[in-house]
Amino acid sequence: MKKTTKGALAAGSAAVLLMGGAGTLAYWSDSVTTDGTEIESGHLSLDLQECDGWTIDGGAAYDDQLLVPGDSLSQSCTYVLDIAGEHLKSVDFDVTVPSDVTGAQALIDEIDVTPVVRLNGNLQGDGTGVAVSDNDVVSVDITVTWPYGVEDNDSNVVGGLSAALDALTVSVTQNHSS
Repeated sequence: MKKTTKGALAAGSAAVLLMGGAGTLAYWSDSVTTDGTEIESGHLSLDLQECDGWTIDGGAAYDDQLLVPGDSLSQSCTYVLDIAGEHLKSVDFDVTVPSDVTGAQALIDEIDVTPVVRLNGNLQGDGTGVAVSDNDVVSVDITVTWPYGVEDNDSNVVGGLSAALDALTVSVTQNHSS
């Protein structure tokens, strides 16, 4: 046999052996299983206790009286926080005033809806990051005002119109604190 043939045969055999071994890789491995645990979530809810009836100008009960510029309607609702969770220490309050005021647009354009949030009787500023505990009492006062005396205000020509306010929505969102 010629040297070139022997060399080619040796090179071919080496290639076959290398290719056969390329598909395997030897290494050490190990695994350990640790114990799991049960998890349970806390909760956050705002329970409506009561809503006072609407009053007109902070006094008499509102009973479908006809409003004029300068009048205001008010209502106060009380809620109790029901919270559980180790790190649930503060919440953000969000009061969504009636956005679906329906009726005569001229009247809708004139009224102003303003909420005020209190926690255990204390005013809460913008309601962000308020420290809370279980069973805290939240009160929300909403005032609907029909202002008068505003420049370029058509209040003097808007009469005989009606509008309806949708429900007030009060929500709380948890903040995580350690």
